[in-house]
Amino acid sequence: MAMPPPRPLTQCPSAQLDWTRPGTPAAPDFDDIYFSTDGGLEETRLVFLKGCGLPENWSETERFVIGELGFGSGLNFLATWQMWDAKNPPNGHLHFVSIEKFPFDKEQLSRALEAWPELKPYARQLIQAWPGRVRGFHRLHFGEVTLTLIHDDIESALSDLDMKANAWFLDGFSPAKNPDMWAPEIMTRLGEFSATGATLSTFTVAGSVRQALTQAGFHVEKKEGFGRKRHRLEASYSGKATKFSYQDFDAPIIIGAGIGGLSLASAFLRRGLKPILYEDLSHIAASGNPAALIKPRLDLQDRPESRFFLNSYLYALQAYQDTILSVGVKHIPKSESEALRYQKLLQQNALGKAHFQEGSEQTLLFPQALTISPLSFRNRTLEAVEYKSQKLDYLPSDKTSYFIAAGLGIKDLIADWPLRFSRGQITYVSPKAPLPQATSYGGYAIPLDDELLIGATHARLMEGRDPFALDSEDDTKNIVQFETYTGLKAANMAKTSRASVRVTSADTLPVIGQTDLGHFVLTGLGSRGFVFAPLLAEAIVSHYLGDPMPIAQSVWNKFSVNRLLT
Repeated sequence: MAMPPPRPLTQCPSAQLDWTRPGTPAAPDFDDIYFSTDGGLEETRLVFLKGCGLPENWSETERFVIGELGFGSGLNFLATWQMWDAKNPPNGHLHFVSIEKFPFDKEQLSRALEAWPELKPYARQLIQAWPGRVRGFHRLHFGEVTLTLIHDDIESALSDLDMKANAWFLDGFSPAKNPDMWAPEIMTRLGEFSATGATLSTFTVAGSVRQALTQAGFHVEKKEGFGRKRHRLEASYSGKATKFSYQDFDAPIIIGAGIGGLSLASAFLRRGLKPILYEDLSHIAASGNPAALIKPRLDLQDRPESRFFLNSYLYALQAYQDTILSVGVKHIPKSESEALRYQKLLQQNALGKAHFQEGSEQTLLFPQALTISPLSFRNRTLEAVEYKSQKLDYLPSDKTSYFIAAGLGIKDLIADWPLRFSRGQITYVSPKAPLPQATSYGGYAIPLDDELLIGATHARLMEGRDPFALDSEDDTKNIVQFETYTGLKAANMAKTSRASVRVTSADTLPVIGQTDLGHFVLTGLGSRGFVFAPLLAEAIVSHYLGDPMPIAQSVWNKFSVNRLLT
């Protein structure tokens, strides 16, 4: 049987909105409205918040997880966030996971949420962080509240989901007009993703929905409806709800203070857990560089890793907000074939024009890409952890789970893994003419006051050679590449260059997951560590603690350490 042709990676289809109906936007394709004309916020508070027993059901647990089918305008999320702020448990953390096939764009979202002035402080933050119609998993942090948006159709989203919900909001369009979202197999999956004692609420009392929920293990009851709707449904999943506390976990031990280890520490700190972090001071990797680019990797095909590339970039833009040196990156294609590829990427528009545009003279623009200070991120994180400037070249045989992000040092800890190591050197130069903004061209050039940081070389690590010994030939290579693609001249400065080591896998994809000894690993980030590490670290920590996963299960499986062991 012939393989199907590859599917191009594009944005999700846009929400087609009709604004002519009073009091609510409508979806003509489904002949349905987004919220009740009798009072959308009041309906949310009755049907979903009260219907799921909130806030009482989250009052005695540190983590509460809500799953939702149909994010729409985000009204349910904002109302839940508002209630959480008013009545949250001590040391509590709310996870809200929502699936949406037709996400709003930022302008539609802003217009829809203008109807709720009392939610304006929350709406403003949501709109600012909004990922647009980019496919895949998007994790957004708002203090104690974490929103995970899944922009995908319902079957695909649920097949990639990994979570246990304490409550469900079923808020898709009506079953008669959107049957795919209410199919029996969908309700069965909700049961599989439910924690014991989970509650569920919805506006519909359709017989097919009640039957499907009952068969999925829920106890279903009709309740008095809102406005013109006579009834609504409340349901509960079998078992007794259990309490959860992050403080039940031992202090995590992280090996390595490169961007992987620092990102793991940040993910633990976000949950109130203070990790112990070990660092080999003989090798402070790229996290010791004065600047780094946060720029997306783009792929033409719709594959799990391709979506991750976009999702990790958008997440990284959040992660480094307090370390930004400049915004905007220009890219110069290295060849005619690369220029043609970028034209196809522009046409597919998977990331959206706010993030990826055509520039002048065959260049590309990434208007929201960042130049960041790795040292700022490093120093901020190390101040918050228990730091030990000590090399660990073995793993003690106790029951503790270690989190290994040791870069080059992983060879001493796990010697037989088929990983590749390459050396990269960065160079300081003095430009003959100013470079207006950070520029990439295979290599990169970053303006820093009156100097440029350019790099970085790629050379296989040679046995017996000091990987951190500087090489004047590498400086020359960096300068030649810079001058070739930018057309600018530059002189090498007396300022000392810097070298570090990249770790890659044979298939060039990151390596995450759990070893056969129970330890967790984050490695194989290659030259994209600053972009990939924050989201991968969040995924590893979520997996360890049992939080909803911020990446698709297909991505976790594809990046799994298991592929190195077969």
